[in-house]
Amino acid sequence: MSVDIEYLNTINEHEWREFTESQEKAGIWHTLEWCDILANEYGFKSKYLLAKDKDEVCGVLPLFQIKSPITGNRVVSLPFSYHCGPVATSDNAYIALVQESQKIANDLGCKYAEMKMLTPLSEDVVQKCNLTENLYFHTSILDLSSNPDDNWKKLDSRRTRWAVNKAIRSGVTIRTETDINDLKTHHKLKIQTRKKHGSPAPSFKFFKKIMDCFEDKGYVKLWVAEHENDVISTLMFYTYKDVVMPAYIASNDAYNSLMPNNLLYWRSIEWGCNNGFKYFDFGRTEPNNDTLLRFKSKWGCNNFKIPYYYYPHQPKLMSQNRNDAKTGFIRNTWKKMPDSVLELLGPQLLKHVG
Repeated sequence: MSVDIEYLNTINEHEWREFTESQEKAGIWHTLEWCDILANEYGFKSKYLLAKDKDEVCGVLPLFQIKSPITGNRVVSLPFSYHCGPVATSDNAYIALVQESQKIANDLGCKYAEMKMLTPLSEDVVQKCNLTENLYFHTSILDLSSNPDDNWKKLDSRRTRWAVNKAIRSGVTIRTETDINDLKTHHKLKIQTRKKHGSPAPSFKFFKKIMDCFEDKGYVKLWVAEHENDVISTLMFYTYKDVVMPAYIASNDAYNSLMPNNLLYWRSIEWGCNNGFKYFDFGRTEPNNDTLLRFKSKWGCNNFKIPYYYYPHQPKLMSQNRNDAKTGFIRNTWKKMPDSVLELLGPQLLKHVG
């Protein structure tokens, strides 16, 4: 099998779309809409690769270069996407794609290349490409039934079912028809939520671009939780292929005792069951965040480690060293800044993270 590599262009865009739509392992972050969103928001340079065997696409690998004076120069598949990486129909195609990404990293003077995967690459690919595997993050994925009652029974009765029922008893309601004003509220609440954790939030433009690119295709929804006509919590979630994925949740801390987030999660799980989706992806969790991992586990999730791959070696990553002195100082400073300042600085700082 002879595999050739092409770079994405206007002529072969349709081939990228057809291949990714046909491949189970290709997710929302492999779409060209997501490429447009990231390039528009952060100005990253894309390097999207197609592997071909006799003019037939047999693999793809989306890449962005992040060049930062703070966090260094690297190529990533993909920034702000907890799993992406190559998708291919054979080990030969995987090897050709990964080796081309390594050439790109070398030609651009990058310190490393990073590929974020949900499932492992074969040992043959890892060895032939001299990759370093890192199993740091967990992910939590819930199997959805066609009957929501089956998923309700999986919930922890002492905590999760109790929290959902409390939200209902407290008069919290979920509104699924939302508009631009709800999106603005979502952005403001996201700034406040990230501030509490000492981390930056994306811009309003970023969230609007997601809605503009995906909503008409049915790939994203924005729902809000209300109490006495006030929006107290918001959830933006992806609905791609057979996966429902809560991407951005934000809430007003003054109403946390009403458990609006739990009700938002449950209603979106219920919706996924009723609309034929197979999985509810709660996303990745750092291993030292036991509280969050327990929260996800109480929904009946399966938790497992996800593999990230590095070449030529694994660097020291900010995402895996959040407790060092420098990171701690930045996070504590961020928590003290006014929201208006964070709204301006957040997207600028995120450009260096990826």
